[in-house]
Amino acid sequence: MSELKAGNQERGAVLIVSLVILLVLTLIGVAGMNTSVMQERMAVNAQNSNRTFQSAESSASALTERLIGNDLSLLRESMQSADGFSSTINFTVDAGNGVAGTYQARYLGKIIINSGSSLDASEGSTLLDGYRYELSGSATMAGSGATSTVFKGIEYY
Repeated sequence: MSELKAGNQERGAVLIVSLVILLVLTLIGVAGMNTSVMQERMAVNAQNSNRTFQSAESSASALTERLIGNDLSLLRESMQSADGFSSTINFTVDAGNGVAGTYQARYLGKIIINSGSSLDASEGSTLLDGYRYELSGSATMAGSGATSTVFKGIEYY
């Protein structure tokens, strides 16, 4: 009879303790999954930001290459514009990732270099005219909200 009394007095403490431990482990697992998802999103955002930055650099370089090729139409257009901006040229940078780029020139003003400068090509001249421009290249990745803009300053004589 004493064995029966001892068995009847057990209240299931082991079951309750194991359920609490299982609940704690489940909460730790869910928190770990949330952290992993957040880190993955941050990594994707960093990659998208880097892609658009590199594409914006490529856009500004495309304009620079255009100028090196002696196509100065955007510089002339910016000088004649009331606000100093040329038209914006749109193009696809990376179709696979949905990255679109633009470039534009902005006229900043005329500069005068005094004689004695190494840029003064004529010995008889006392002044050499130059022009300052700001070249901008931008890129946007569709569906991600990632955008970047790069500015480069140049002087043209």
